[in-house]
Formats: sequence, C-alpha cells, structure tokens
Amino acid sequence: MNRYLTRFAVLLAALCGHAALMGCIPQTITPHADVVGNKDIDRPDWSDWALVLNRCVVEDRVNYRKLVADPAAMERTMAMLAATGPETTPQHFPRHEDRLAYYINAYNASIVRSVMALERDGVIPRTAPWGWEQRFRLKIDGQLRTPRDLRQLALECAGDDFRARMAMCDGRRDGPPLHPRPLLGDMLDGQLNFVTRMALYSPNLVRTEIGGERRLLLWSGLYDARLDMIADYEQRMGTTHATILNVLGEWSNRKRREVLNSAVGYIVARMPDDDLINQVDPPPAESGLLSLF
Repeated sequence: MNRYLTRFAVLLAALCGHAALMGCIPQTITPHADVVGNKDIDRPDWSDWALVLNRCVVEDRVNYRKLVADPAAMERTMAMLAATGPETTPQHFPRHEDRLAYYINAYNASIVRSVMALERDGVIPRTAPWGWEQRFRLKIDGQLRTPRDLRQLALECAGDDFRARMAMCDGRRDGPPLHPRPLLGDMLDGQLNFVTRMALYSPNLVRTEIGGERRLLLWSGLYDARLDMIADYEQRMGTTHATILNVLGEWSNRKRREVLNSAVGYIVARMPDDDLINQVDPPPAESGLLSLF
C-alpha cells in the first residue's frame, strides 16, 4: 500500500509541476519593495499609472522593454492597487463610476505587469502563453487576483454598459488598444465614449474580408456582446430589426459610416484570435531571438 501511495504522490507532484509550467497554476507577482520604497498608501493615486502609460503607449502598441528597464513607476502603481480599492478603502470609491474606473485601470495595469513578468534577458515573447489571463495573480484591493478575475469584476460593475469592454486591453494585438490615460470616476462617461469610438475604428476590432464569401469580422469580445449592443440600440432608438452595423454606425463619423455601409449584407463572423503580444516591434537585432518563442 505504501508503494502505491508513494507512486501516487510522485505522479501528483509531476502533474502539479506540469500544470505550473503550462500556466494552470497562477504565479504570484509582488511589487519589489526596494523599488516601491516606504511610501504610505492610504488613497488611490493614479499619477504613477499615468506616467507608465505616457512612457509606454505608442499608438496601438506598448513598449514593454522601456518599462522593464525602469520599472519603478509600474511597481508603485501595483503597490497602490494592492493597498487601495472598493473593498479595502471603500470611502474613496463612493460612486459606481469610481469603482468601475478602478477595476478597468487595475485590469489594464495587471496585464502590463504580467507581460513584463514574461521578460527574459530583455526579451518579451512574441506571443501570449496559453491561459494568458490566468497565468499570473497580483495583489489587488487586498486580495490575490488574476487579470481574468479583474475583468469579471469590471464587467459585473459595468452591467449592460458594453463600453467597459472597449476600455480593457488584454495585451494582445487583436482587441482594444491600451488607452494612454488613466480612467477617472469624475470623467468616466466621456472617457468611455472616447475610448469606445477610437477602439471601434481599429481593424483589430472591426474589418471586412472579401474572399469566397464577404464577411464582417468582429473581435471576439465585440462579437460576444453584439446581441446586447443591438438590443440596447433598439431600445434607445425605438426601432426593431437593427443590426450590428447600425450600432457601429452610431459610433462612427461620416467617412467611417460610408465604409460600414459597404458591408451591408455581409456575414457577421468572429475574428480569428491573434495571440501576438501588442508590443512595439523590436529592433532588427532582436527579431531573430524573438522568433524562438
């Protein structure tokens, strides 16, 4: 019996080790104390997150190597997120807008920090690993949470407001880009309108495909939300038989609407997933090394 128990223990340990290597068991990321320092954090302060975004966002890409080379502002951001939040310091998040802005910022920051954790010898992998949103967990609002946990909290807080999806960047090239400003409760409605409008202009969210069959391709998050978006549009406009093109047209300028009108009658389909990380293209000297990942 002991022999069988020993074999079972060895097998279990091997399976756990394999699961950890494959990303099934989240790895914990903690802020570096020597970078954060002894600063007391008793309220949300988005200045370091604003500095991170200002330094790393380049159009629809992110320069993670710059953050890896100087991680101080990112580490201070994560320390602030660990110590404050709607549950830990509820007095600073009295309104729905404050809580939603927090969760979206926390999600985006956790993704950026997770990509940084993938760095090896100054190199960021070309593609996101399997189970990407659950690969790491970070202390947010007093609890260890994965980016997937934070996405769920943001969506629950947003309710039927699909704009929250447009404001969350999962670190891959397909989907919404990382907005270069922190979201703030006092400005949230206007910011979400702007973020949504800019995101929906991106071919990484909406594009047409003309081949054997003409298709309107939607990013997976947009595709999954399309029926709710159409229902909301019909309710607000007092109409029926609307399509996703009607919804997209509402967020577009005249030139963009002309492009969308050319897709009338196209089959609406889910855009193929693209696991390439949304990093700024590396210099030529690094391209050969990155191809190993």
